[in-house]
Amino acid sequence: MFWVPSDADKQALVGDEASPFFTTPHFDGHPSVLLWASRIGELTRQELSEVVQDAWLSRASQRRARAWLDAHAMT
Repeated sequence: MFWVPSDADKQALVGDEASPFFTTPHFDGHPSVLLWASRIGELTRQELSEVVQDAWLSRASQRRARAWLDAHAMT
């Protein structure tokens, strides 16, 4: 399970049937997506890295998120 910043982000990931991301009714209204483990190889390392980073940033405090973004020149 990966947290997402918004419902729009969630829909972008699960809306494409070719995507390895999905959701279930249990997660309706929850800002997260699921990833089929058997399909993780369909993602590039960069894509997976972005999903993990976005998940962390969506839950981090503003101070920690800003510090991380600044340290990684992602402002």
